[in-house]
Amino acid sequence: MNSEVNLSEDSFDAFSLPEDIGEIASPEPLSFAPWHKPRKQFVRKYQWVRHANATIKKLKDAGHLDANSPVRYLTLPGPDLLDVKLMADVCADQEVRLHYTGFCYVRETEAVRLRRHTQQFALDRGTQVLPGSGVHISRLEEITRANSAAKTLMERGGPYSIVNIDACEPIANEDGNQTGRLVDAIRTIVDYQLNASRQPWLLYLTTPVQTDSVSEGAQRALHDQVRNNVAADTEFAEELAGRYADGEDVDQYLVRVSQENGHEFVRTITLAVSKWLVHLAEQANFNVKKLPAVCYSMFRKEPYLPNMVSTCYLFLPRNIPILDNTGLTPNAQPHAGQAPISDHIRALRRSVEIENIDETISNSLELKSALVAETKALLGAVGYDVDHPERGYDIWLSSEPMELADDTAHMES
Repeated sequence: MNSEVNLSEDSFDAFSLPEDIGEIASPEPLSFAPWHKPRKQFVRKYQWVRHANATIKKLKDAGHLDANSPVRYLTLPGPDLLDVKLMADVCADQEVRLHYTGFCYVRETEAVRLRRHTQQFALDRGTQVLPGSGVHISRLEEITRANSAAKTLMERGGPYSIVNIDACEPIANEDGNQTGRLVDAIRTIVDYQLNASRQPWLLYLTTPVQTDSVSEGAQRALHDQVRNNVAADTEFAEELAGRYADGEDVDQYLVRVSQENGHEFVRTITLAVSKWLVHLAEQANFNVKKLPAVCYSMFRKEPYLPNMVSTCYLFLPRNIPILDNTGLTPNAQPHAGQAPISDHIRALRRSVEIENIDETISNSLELKSALVAETKALLGAVGYDVDHPERGYDIWLSSEPMELADDTAHMES
């Protein structure tokens, strides 16, 4: 695909939709995937839905959403559009409409292509989802190329109330001056959002975080964000020092945690990415409020160290003080009272508090049972045979290595 093309207004369907597949073949049996595990439903329910509800209410109360101003949602959906369906449900509950823009680039069988378009049609024909919503056949990273069709489509769908970057790709597994990295796509989206609107908006980010998925150059740039904050902010330095081993300074701490996978590596990379986002937003007079994050393991063997992070950020426009230095009119006096927690301190605290939801779910049979039931209902609604006697969801889930280890631990306890 040539990404450096200028498309006319009436030619976007050729880019947005796959080629005509002719007579529809019989769909292949649907197979369960890693994002069908209960922990993904935890992310959907306790992060995506929860924070979407709060943000949409905030936008409605401020008069930013009404019959003519829908929730605009940018996403990287799977072929079943599960997250789009959930977001449409949230919008229905909030009595607002949804316009979604998705990017999906996979090598598909006819059956997978059929599923995606069947689900898209089911959503599009409802009054809740606006015409013009759609999934475009492109890698998200194509938006980093000037004048590309992907960038034009991204901008046409926005500015967005919610951006959901649910990625299998590492955030920066190559060094700088690249156009194919996830981090460059995030930068492009953030630049666009901060320049296009002065309304609050949400960013969801899910990405692998392990020692071989963040390049040395990217780690160096990210760690510099932390070092600079330590040098400039005594409170930040003192709180971060609580993570140091005896006798360590910030440089020794960052070197140590970058050597091995696990919870502490996830924390430090998440902190550094958070500070990078704060750095970008401050230049546009936005605050970035880091919301609670979770992590979990995608490893297929013990000790199942966390190597995926799912985190959320609320971007809030700052009030811009306008001063009259001529003396003609009085300036408002600053409000007295305790200063709010800085974005940097909040980012540090939220990063330290990242919850390992593998442990959370393992320790609560009630929670796990609820998540399993919700996942089965979600998948059953889009055509998965979740109760098949040989290939059903429960049988698939019980065969996963981490589930086997978890069940063994429960039997032994």
